[in-house]
Amino acid sequence: MWRFIGLHNQNGSLTNKLTLTMSCLAVGGVLTVGSSALLRERISFRKDLEQQAELLLDTLSAANSDALYFNKFDEAGEIINNLDKNSQSKRLIISARLYQKDGRVISDTFTEDYKVLSLQPDPLGQKILASQQLVLDWQDEKLIAGKPILVGEDVVGAVSIGFSTKPLQTELRQTLLEGLMAAVIIAIISILLARLLSRSITKPIQQLTTATKQISTGEWGQTINLQTNDELTTLSNAFNHMSGQLHNVVESLKLQTNELENSRQMAQTRANELEQTLGELRKTQEKLIQQEKMSSLGQMVAGVAHEINNPVTFIQGNVEPAQEYVADLLNLIELYQKHYPNPHAEILAEEDAIDLPFLKEDISKLLFSMSMGSERITAIVNSLKTFSRLDEALCKAVDLHVCLDSTLVILDHRLKGQGHRPTVEVIKDYGTLSAIECFAGQLNQVFMNLIANAIDAFEEPDPALELNSEKTSQRQIYICTSMTDNDHVLIQIRDNAGGMSVEVQSRIFDPFYTTKPVGKGTGLGLAISYQIITELHGGQLTCESIPGQGTEFLIEIPSSQPLAT
Repeated sequence: MWRFIGLHNQNGSLTNKLTLTMSCLAVGGVLTVGSSALLRERISFRKDLEQQAELLLDTLSAANSDALYFNKFDEAGEIINNLDKNSQSKRLIISARLYQKDGRVISDTFTEDYKVLSLQPDPLGQKILASQQLVLDWQDEKLIAGKPILVGEDVVGAVSIGFSTKPLQTELRQTLLEGLMAAVIIAIISILLARLLSRSITKPIQQLTTATKQISTGEWGQTINLQTNDELTTLSNAFNHMSGQLHNVVESLKLQTNELENSRQMAQTRANELEQTLGELRKTQEKLIQQEKMSSLGQMVAGVAHEINNPVTFIQGNVEPAQEYVADLLNLIELYQKHYPNPHAEILAEEDAIDLPFLKEDISKLLFSMSMGSERITAIVNSLKTFSRLDEALCKAVDLHVCLDSTLVILDHRLKGQGHRPTVEVIKDYGTLSAIECFAGQLNQVFMNLIANAIDAFEEPDPALELNSEKTSQRQIYICTSMTDNDHVLIQIRDNAGGMSVEVQSRIFDPFYTTKPVGKGTGLGLAISYQIITELHGGQLTCESIPGQGTEFLIEIPSSQPLAT
């Protein structure tokens, strides 16, 4: 019969052969349809059983509501008890219980004495009463359904029924058995069809697959020869042509790939070198710019200090004689008033015009203010000279306390309170230090950066400081110096501002990292300070900060440095 159909005819069409293979999909179709039917039947049975349960529960609730409402527990449960006597119901219903409103069982139909009147609440009854609606609980071979009994809006009890699902299981098993039998029959037919198809289609395809695998492993130029006159022969001819072309292309690609890999490696090496060089150049450029800024600033400050110092010296030199002259003139006026108590009318008029008593009292104050102002200017000029230090490239012995005090004088305008900004108190705890060898100009730059950052921390919004008015009025910067046992100098600069998070602490010494708004910080201050302390002075610069409490910077440098020659 198969020869009559022409399955073994090698000149037959591949379309006819593949048409037969599609029949094998029938097995999957039968299984799919059978599974769907089985699932629909199961869902339908469950839905019907749930509807029966809800209908029966509504009937039982209506029948027992009055008895439960009036606490007539002896009368309650009579209808439920009749369920046990109905043979059809008994086949499906395996349990029926009536509960009081506290969850205790009143009646259990499928027991010898259906009137139970239990003393302890039943968990299922409590669950039904708490749900205030229909409860459905599907278990392995049964369905437990329950519903509270209402009289108006009052819950007077509950009722539950258990249904057996064994009829469903029996029906599903029968359907499953029929489906399996159909699947087995179709599977046998499919195997026979597959064996027939393998003779005409599978063998050529296996040859094509084998050749393809050999090509995939690098054996280029593989060919296949088929003795058929169908579409597979056309496919094999196309495959042989493709294999030859692929062999040529692969050989060409190998040569190009080797050349590209060599070029890529060279380019990557050069790119890495260029990136490293650019990074170093960038850091060097920023450091040179910063150093040039500081050098220019130092020269400008020194020049301004010199120009200011000359007139201030002149003013200071003349204030003291002016005070003496004014004192002499005031004394002379008092003598005139004493010996000539009745001066001419023109003199009296002039005294009233110039308010002589006020003039005598105020002129001394003016001269004293001029003296104090000139002394303040002199102190600022001296601090600027100390801070600028045009010899900063040289390592010399200096007094660190003078450097710190000079920095504080320069920052004095930021420490004083203005408007709503409270004054920042500076507490100095200087130890006994001898002059140490250091690069004074650059060390002054470190002190300036650290103290200025502490002041900035107070000016940044801090909810903790705003809520604690007592802490707000005690803004303090603590500066302490001391010597260690290994002849090192310790400088502590601590503030009680808002502190920093752990993430910020881990990056504060990174170049270009800043938490300040755009235009208010470059992110280089602490990075340069770290380099000055660690590389230039061979010391250490560390930071400890607790959010909400404050920040402390600790500088440790040797008391002596290799002197530049």
